[in-house]
Amino acid sequence: MAGEVANITDVAVKVTKDIFKWFKWDAVPIMDENFDCHKVDKHKAPPKKKGKVLSEPKHSHPVDVVFKYFDPYTNRVVLLNTDLKSYAKGSISTPNIIAALESLAKTIDCARSSSEWQRKYILDEVLYEIRGMLFIYNHDGEYHKDFLKLVEPINTDKLGIQEGQMLHVLDSERIRYLFTVVTDMKSLNAEDEFPIKDYSFFYPDLYLHKSHGDPDSLPATVELLCAPYMIIKHGDPMSGKEPDERGNEGYVIYYNQDGSTEYEFRYLLDSLSRFQILRQKCTIKIRVAHSNPHNLIKSNFETAKNIYLAGWGMDSYKKTELERIEFEIVNLSAPRYMPGVLAWRYS
Repeated sequence: MAGEVANITDVAVKVTKDIFKWFKWDAVPIMDENFDCHKVDKHKAPPKKKGKVLSEPKHSHPVDVVFKYFDPYTNRVVLLNTDLKSYAKGSISTPNIIAALESLAKTIDCARSSSEWQRKYILDEVLYEIRGMLFIYNHDGEYHKDFLKLVEPINTDKLGIQEGQMLHVLDSERIRYLFTVVTDMKSLNAEDEFPIKDYSFFYPDLYLHKSHGDPDSLPATVELLCAPYMIIKHGDPMSGKEPDERGNEGYVIYYNQDGSTEYEFRYLLDSLSRFQILRQKCTIKIRVAHSNPHNLIKSNFETAKNIYLAGWGMDSYKKTELERIEFEIVNLSAPRYMPGVLAWRYS
């Protein structure tokens, strides 16, 4: 394997720097190390020879990298035991995904009760939760199918996922979306419209779940990364400059739907109103980062604004609130992690 796959640590560091650090995730420094399986009878069948079962084999589970972040709704640190996969277009298939998920399910089943895993990756005395994440990168950039259609046929009951165990999948299109968001954040920063550090992902208090932690420095949970939109609250992007040159604090909303109807934007505007964001004296930017936005997306957004205003009796104050919203479609970006340049673990 050494000829095809170099050091997976290089990939983990690169992915962390290029993508996840912007979502306020950390990578545990120990990378690309296996840990011993303590459920060998369950996770690996003993070898046979001429109908006889040989002695119980040793078995281990791979850990490419463990990402961690604080979840404001569960009030716990989430530890994502991550399997980094790189596939060409033809290798992104249902059988390969099933094999990867089955392996990951066994890894997490072991990790949750492994003293060795916990000694390596739980470095602080905090409440925590161990989950699995499958990171699927398409290194030739040729895969453009609907990934959900690949996973729909999978019978999750047969994957070996245990009670209370969670596995997350970031497919190639989701990775492109996240990379596009990060690239746009950098671009806004270069234009003095977004601060490099003074920002936090927004979590409203819900009926069943309240947000914990410092509201000025919250990370993006994996659920938020996979949501239709994410809201980022930021401080003054020009705070270090002279008083008369300073900007305004505000919100950036990254939108990951195609905008094919006005209904989705009506829902978004209702949400911003319910979260009291429209009432605040700050900038509001909606940045569409979808891979294939509808050609009438801007018209649908304007229609949604007009319907929203009509519901308020064309209130002039509400109109002023909506006029503060900047609506833009951002340029798509894609990472280029080339095989042979960076290391990947292949199936």
